Amino acid sequence: MNHATYHSSAGADEHYFSLTSQPDRTFAAEAETLLTRYADISQGCGNTLTLRLHLSDIANQAAIIRPMLRHMDACISLIGQPPASGARLALEAWHLDGGRRTEGTHGLAFAFSPYTILPTAASEPNRQGSHGQTLDAFDCLQKNLDHLGGCVERDTVRTWLYCRDIDNNYAGLVEARNAWFARHGMTPDTHFIASTGIEGQQETPSALVGMDTLSILGLQRGQIAYMQAPDNLSATHHYGVAFERGTRITYGDRSAFYISGTASIDPGGRIVHPGNVALQTVRTVANIRALMERQGATLDDLKQAVVYLRDTADAPIVAAELAATPFANIPHIMLKAPVCRPGWLVEIEAIGISAQGDPRFSPLA
Repeated sequence: MNHATYHSSAGADEHYFSLTSQPDRTFAAEAETLLTRYADISQGCGNTLTLRLHLSDIANQAAIIRPMLRHMDACISLIGQPPASGARLALEAWHLDGGRRTEGTHGLAFAFSPYTILPTAASEPNRQGSHGQTLDAFDCLQKNLDHLGGCVERDTVRTWLYCRDIDNNYAGLVEARNAWFARHGMTPDTHFIASTGIEGQQETPSALVGMDTLSILGLQRGQIAYMQAPDNLSATHHYGVAFERGTRITYGDRSAFYISGTASIDPGGRIVHPGNVALQTVRTVANIRALMERQGATLDDLKQAVVYLRDTADAPIVAAELAATPFANIPHIMLKAPVCRPGWLVEIEAIGISAQGDPRFSPLA
């Protein structure tokens, strides 16, 4: 399955797409076929807000694919994360009906009264090292939000942090994010932001950290809830990192669930089933199920997922375990992208939509 839709009777329909290419003789041929397929199945499915492409050799392939994307009015992100299947690229996209596209010093934004959606893709860093480049990424995000009257701590609901050589560079990323959040009033007693921190390369070899984000301006007090399942997995600050397990946004006509990168972890922050990717997959799914169920939702409400593997040889094992769960019917891609701890062999992130709205708030669009 590569397309999931949420139909709303009061607001805009949402569409999620996840596709992986079929190996071909050249990257250009593979990319053209995949983009044609995506254009065919997404025709008539509203406006493209975000388009993220995962490439097997970003240093060489980015220059080839960018001209193919020039006609697309979307926030486009290119990440060096090879598909686990041996293909050269995979695609994920988010479409939403209606809205007004604006572009300026803030970047590309979409107005859905009373909400403004600002997705951003990784920018070129100014500083050296993963610590400095993480600070660059958050400073750049705040600058974009400044132009819209927003701020990270109030309006940013999701981040994706891509770290080159994560086993060596993740510590600097974590230290910088912790420090930036603390300076802006984000602590364990307030809140953090849902996030995935995963290995991924940028087009420029000197870029050790890149960040994609999703901010939503116009949300009222009470529309944002931070997802927890303490009987299954610990809060992240227990082991020194700063992100939420997930974020729920409640609109008048639906709820959106942004599940952070989730692995086989227990309430004490320990790795469960070391060395066993099959059982780690089972535990990861159980943790995501617990996060959803604590918010009155289920795995069947998920619309899109990304599965990250440390070793592509594990792909058939993970696929077999997921086939016995609702993930079998959720559009998803599987990528080679080591997780922040070497002992975690698999990580899954997801986005869900349910009909649990609240009439106190405006519907989405």
